Amino acid sequence: MFLRSCCRQLALCGLMGLCWPLFSYAQNTYSDTLNEPEAKALRTVVIQATRAGIKTPVPHTNLTDEQIARLYHAQDVPFLLTGVPSLVETSDAGTGIGYTGMRIRGSDPTRINVTINGIPLNDAESQNVFWVDLPDLAASAAEIQVQRGVGLSTNGAGAFGATVNLDLSRVEPEPFARITNTFGSFNTRKHSAYIGSGLLNKRFSFSGRLSQITSEGYVDRATADLRSYHLMGAYVDERQSLQVHVLSGHERTYQAWYGLPAQFLDIDSLRTFNVAGTERPGDPYPDEVDDYTQRHYLLHYKREIGQGLALQLNGHYTRGFGFYEQYKTAQAYKKYGLEPLQIGGITISKTDLVRRRWLDNHFYGTTFALRWEPAVNPPKLSAPPVFTFGGGWNRYSGRHFGDIVWAQYDMPKGHIYYDNDADKRDFNAYARIDFFFKKGFSTLFDLQYRTVRYEFLGYDQNQNNVTQSVRLGFFNPKLGAHWQFRPQWAAYTFFGVGNREPNRDDYTRSTPLSRPRPERLYNWESGLKYRADALQWTLNAFYMDYRDQLVLDGRINDVGAYIRTNVPRSYRAGIELEGTAVLLRRLTLSGAAAVSRNKVLEFVEYRDNWDTGEQEAVAFRNTDLAFSPPVVARLELGWAVWLPSKKRHALNAALAGKYVGRQFLDNTGNLNTVLPAYFFADLRFNYDVERFVGRRLSIIVSVNNLFDARFVANGWVYRYLSEGYDARPDDPYVRYEGNGVYHQAGFFPQAGRNVMATVVIAF
Repeated sequence: MFLRSCCRQLALCGLMGLCWPLFSYAQNTYSDTLNEPEAKALRTVVIQATRAGIKTPVPHTNLTDEQIARLYHAQDVPFLLTGVPSLVETSDAGTGIGYTGMRIRGSDPTRINVTINGIPLNDAESQNVFWVDLPDLAASAAEIQVQRGVGLSTNGAGAFGATVNLDLSRVEPEPFARITNTFGSFNTRKHSAYIGSGLLNKRFSFSGRLSQITSEGYVDRATADLRSYHLMGAYVDERQSLQVHVLSGHERTYQAWYGLPAQFLDIDSLRTFNVAGTERPGDPYPDEVDDYTQRHYLLHYKREIGQGLALQLNGHYTRGFGFYEQYKTAQAYKKYGLEPLQIGGITISKTDLVRRRWLDNHFYGTTFALRWEPAVNPPKLSAPPVFTFGGGWNRYSGRHFGDIVWAQYDMPKGHIYYDNDADKRDFNAYARIDFFFKKGFSTLFDLQYRTVRYEFLGYDQNQNNVTQSVRLGFFNPKLGAHWQFRPQWAAYTFFGVGNREPNRDDYTRSTPLSRPRPERLYNWESGLKYRADALQWTLNAFYMDYRDQLVLDGRINDVGAYIRTNVPRSYRAGIELEGTAVLLRRLTLSGAAAVSRNKVLEFVEYRDNWDTGEQEAVAFRNTDLAFSPPVVARLELGWAVWLPSKKRHALNAALAGKYVGRQFLDNTGNLNTVLPAYFFADLRFNYDVERFVGRRLSIIVSVNNLFDARFVANGWVYRYLSEGYDARPDDPYVRYEGNGVYHQAGFFPQAGRNVMATVVIAF
């Protein structure tokens, strides 16, 4: 009845045409502020044992639902987090929609641990996070917290750059309905409906979100058709709560992951060129797409046992399946396990074809947290200590296979040319103790042990493809202290150890003799915080000492594959500053800046010699780590143009600028393969009015890249030697460095000036 009532309201307001049919998925980002007593109770429906609090000695940034609502149009989470210190975001399509990624302190997405309500989101094999698989996820978030560095013990792979925790567990106390529509450059559209029952009989709550995002992309043919839904049911009483979440996403994205050829980078007319699909003669192949569906089922049960004891039990299951499709020319039959074709006495050994490479996987497991706060306060403590014991067990089962869907010449329909399975199991347990001493001093002790067992199809010592197994065990201790030495001043220090296993490709493309070792990180953090009404800031210093960090060095292993290898020593050291200052009644200045030094002490690059078929080694010392800008800074000036008045309307404007220092594409420090430093600015307007349409009407208008800066945020490189052949006329990815040295390089240009507008109507 509630859903029908809301739909009648929307129809009476003439909005059904604006919001599309509900099958035309979409989502809203505005979140109301709960009454404080209710908010405190309902926001803790799920124990976030991995979340950092105000006294946790770990550098972290929180993005509340109110902040998300003011910033968010349709871009993925990496673009929403642009203000986090040391964060650099990038997009394959150049718009923030489709395949996107981020680096924090130079660490790539495989080294950033992501959880939803404490449940691991990173892919178990690649260790990456594919935000495109869950479109409009930010619209469901009550809070997003980013912990930089090793951070607290968490579930999933070890964090080497940061941990991102998304909290979707909040229960709204009142019924609500929200319609969101976004329109923007590159024919970008987002349409969504979000509806909730509030608390029924003070016990039950149900909500649902339906979303669709489409975009043509800045890069040619980099289209995205993204659909998702999020359903939640909850039961809450004085002692316990139960939540069930179902999240589903489907993406169909035209491939843009090859990057712009290096020779086209400075040619305006070719800046959006996309090589994907052009292997087909004539027009590009229209279905050179990535097509993937992912569904998440989450179950959270919390019980207040008594005497300060609370138990959290979580279960999860993720189902993923999909493929990417490619048109390939002149493919040898033998490469696909088939004999050449005989037609009229003529032997056909090669054919054009369309292939799909599939991934069919299951990921499931359980996590738990037992939290105890004694009723009795021991002497010398200002508050009882808090004991937390938690952990989780997860299992991943994935099938990798490829089939042929079309061939120029005869080929068995649906022929599967490779097929292998993988099984990965992950277990961790941690114990954490927080002590709160008098005079504002507190300490944290956090000990975690994690085991990994991985079975996969890989090469043995005789280069036969056989099923193999790897078992690893990691001990990750962490300790820290926080001191509130003045009402407005606090200081903290932290030390933590992180360990991380190699990913799927590191194992499957090597033998036990050439297999890389796990990585280890020793992380020191120290900071100073100041909090007052008109000024808040945090200064953090960090040192990240890596042992056996995995990098690409061009080396070919004993089965002829390019894989990552361990470099003995590398480090990142820097200072991060973030803060907010109220300059005048209507003006607010906020921002973040990071200055860092990111070095690999010794690095050897192995270059293929195309003339001899061998490799040549070139040694480097004290070079910059790849994709690690020495400066990342963002500043935003906010202006309250119209303050809230009796008419209940307000207008705010914000001008933000972001600078990212130069980034090398590899660890050689070679200036021929560098991403130049760049600066871009965004302008945003937020207009809110009460009781004009529905309960609240919110309009967001953003002009992104206001000054139309031309910049590149990501790329790749492969360097080689060739005295006898200059490939530049045949391959636009090739550039010449001199002395017989060439490189292939691809770049990912980001969109120029573009506009997005979002209308949110709340009932």
